[in-house]
This record gives sequence, structure tokens and C-alpha cells, in this order.
Amino acid sequence: MTNFVIPPDAFHIELKNPENLGLYEFDDKVGHHFFCKECGIYPFHQTVRMPDHYRANLGCIDEIDTDNIDAAVFDGKDL
Repeated sequence: MTNFVIPPDAFHIELKNPENLGLYEFDDKVGHHFFCKECGIYPFHQTVRMPDHYRANLGCIDEIDTDNIDAAVFDGKDL
């Protein structure tokens, strides 16, 4: 399995409603997990192991058709 980490200089986001972006931090406050305050989706987070680097929810990237990615889908409900 390959993990894709996005360096800070390559990570650019465009928010239609920036006020809807929420932040959740666990105990140590190292990882920063962002979510939409309106719908609850997780769009991206800053990694714990590589601070200031990011991982993104591919479903939130307009240029990516997630239906054409050969990957297992985990919906969190149907285990």
C-alpha cells in the first residue's frame, strides 16, 4: 500500500465558504484534522508523523474521478 503525503508547498485549497471549515485536534494537538461544519465530511488533515504535510480526501478534489480508482472503499458503516 502506498501512502501519499502532500508537502506544504504543493498543498493549495480553495474554499467556497471558509467559515465552514472546522478543526479537530486530539490530545497532543500535533495532528490537525479538518472537517466541514455543514456536512461533516473530512477533506484533509495535517499529518502527525510529518508535521505541516497533508493528506487529502480524494473525493474532495474536483479533478479526480474516484469512481475510476481501483481501491477498496470503506464507508465506515457496513463493516
